[in-house]
Amino acid sequence: MSNPTVFISYSHDNEQHKTWVLKLATDLRSHGVNAILDQWDLRIGSDLRFFMENGLSTANLVLCICSEEYVRKVNSGSGGSGYEGMIMTQSLLQNAKTEFVISIVRNNSSPNKVPLAFGSKLYIDFSNDEQYVVHYQELLERIYGEDTKKKPPLGTNPFSSEISRQIEVNTRIETVKYHSPAMRGKVTFYFDNNNGVYTIGSGEYLFETHWNRSDNNSIYASGRIGFKDGEHEFPNVEELCTYNYSSACRTIHTGEVVIFENKHRHFAAVKLGEVKSRNHGNPCDEMTFEYRIYGVE
Repeated sequence: MSNPTVFISYSHDNEQHKTWVLKLATDLRSHGVNAILDQWDLRIGSDLRFFMENGLSTANLVLCICSEEYVRKVNSGSGGSGYEGMIMTQSLLQNAKTEFVISIVRNNSSPNKVPLAFGSKLYIDFSNDEQYVVHYQELLERIYGEDTKKKPPLGTNPFSSEISRQIEVNTRIETVKYHSPAMRGKVTFYFDNNNGVYTIGSGEYLFETHWNRSDNNSIYASGRIGFKDGEHEFPNVEELCTYNYSSACRTIHTGEVVIFENKHRHFAAVKLGEVKSRNHGNPCDEMTFEYRIYGVE
């Protein structure tokens, strides 16, 4: 499958869980997987039952985000998750599509990691966010069928281009660690990786924020940016024009706000949190920031 289609089945446990599912779907689409997600594809006024039946029938695979609440709903047949579970069970029984469902465990501390109808199917455990990239690559391999090729191949010439290609693949996959598709949030990342770039938002509201090492509690921000000395609160839309956009690089201190403008002339405000620098006694180059994207609320 050059561009496989996957339907994402999950329960709306809370906003944090919905945001995590949104990020997973966004990451998959960035790597060629046509992810069907209600947050994008279910419009106001759409028929919910038709959306679920059509999505499940047209998908090559179904990703079931098996939170504790999702498993409970599927087992009891309640809500949209229960209805989707019934449809998937019928498909498994009637068509023997034993590899149709990929179970993903998230926010589930109960002993029942997957619904009873899935039997003893193996699952991918995404409980630990620090292992996200490892399990995300495992998921990609499963979707593209690369997991069937685990038998060690005959060794290659260490001077061939294969090693370089694998490094390129790994580097591209790891970029998902540096993207938050939500329109507002808080992130922490190592700014000495990924060329100091962290991406926020999606579509026309996508922003690449650029950062370079300064010292503890300050950092250089660069790009099409606006700055107002000493500003510590997120501005309202009318206040955006009061920022100074004359410089493409600014030193931002903890608590200060910097404005980013993207190529579609949209704006995002970023408030700098803690900054750690290896040059000043810390074990890593790490930063935290809060952000808000304007025009989508």
